[in-house]
Amino acid sequence: MGSVSADDTKTDNKLLGLKQDDYELLVMAGSAIGLSILYNLLQESMFTSEAKKYTALITMMTSLVYAVLAFFEFRHELHAHAKAKAAHGGADAAVPGVFASMKGTAFDYARLGTLTAAGMYFTNWSLQYLNYTLRVLFKASKILPTVMIAVAFYGKRFSTSDYLNILVLVASIVLFSYGDAVGKGKTSNASFDIFGIALITVGVIADALTSNFEGEHLFKVRKASHSEVMMAASLFGSMYMLAIMIFTGKAQDSFAYALEDPSLTAKVVVSCSAGYFSITFILKIIQKAGAVTAEIVKSVRRVVSIALSFVIYTKPFLSWHMIGSVCFVLFIYNTFQAKMAKAKAKEAANRAKTMADGVDLEVLNTNKAGAK
Repeated sequence: MGSVSADDTKTDNKLLGLKQDDYELLVMAGSAIGLSILYNLLQESMFTSEAKKYTALITMMTSLVYAVLAFFEFRHELHAHAKAKAAHGGADAAVPGVFASMKGTAFDYARLGTLTAAGMYFTNWSLQYLNYTLRVLFKASKILPTVMIAVAFYGKRFSTSDYLNILVLVASIVLFSYGDAVGKGKTSNASFDIFGIALITVGVIADALTSNFEGEHLFKVRKASHSEVMMAASLFGSMYMLAIMIFTGKAQDSFAYALEDPSLTAKVVVSCSAGYFSITFILKIIQKAGAVTAEIVKSVRRVVSIALSFVIYTKPFLSWHMIGSVCFVLFIYNTFQAKMAKAKAKEAANRAKTMADGVDLEVLNTNKAGAK
């Protein structure tokens, strides 16, 4: 009878028909969804109050919180790497300095910080004119300019179904926008202005440029970690926002408002921390269960966030919103199916490669035996 390792026993131990790995995945998924909902509710609370007039201040504070959190995560990663190196017989377990360990250059992060700050600033500014739910939809639409930039500048190719799915998302945004325009003024939280659409479009394009620059340059070429990129880009972004407040003469008023309303600082710190750790849990889910499972979790949190926004912050929900919601759910379903197809294709390719390697090894052994 074969022996069973402690890890196998731990993994196979079931409660209510679920393995421990399943429970860990459920905890991570629940945490990602719960923290994301907290982030969205607190953000909407800020942008339905007087605080929304202080766009640069909120953007600067948000960037600072992200920079601090990413700094500690990056530092933890360096310590963990040093310990792992020492455990495997490394001669020196000394932990290198945070800034000395960075893979990207200052010029890289100055450029990235500009894009990151622009995306955040224009998106926040647009909320003076738009409902928060429309922001959630527009953030999902980042896929459109991201695909266009990837095709135009990096030579990537996408299937017809990918383009059709993007059109479904665009239809959802158009329907929601029209619903907000029709419902404008019916409640205190119902707002819509075409200028807000222009602002958030600029923000989404900046976000798409950010994603492509991170993915194609910092992650692939520089081999930088997510925490390093977040830390440096956010630090530059916060400095840009401070400079904007100083040059526009709004710094004094902005800081005075922050002192008068300390709840703003609390909301920014808690909401951004929740958003940051939600992303961390999503990355852990990708490592543990793959991109398909992570896509399901992200889809659930988007739908729940939109639903709760209409429930908690009273806004008219018209037939246009209903049709737009159906289109958005269809977009999520198509995205999930595409992820599933890619995962299956990758798995099949790996199996084929394994089988081919096995055949090659068998032929090699046969040849060796023949030679003897």
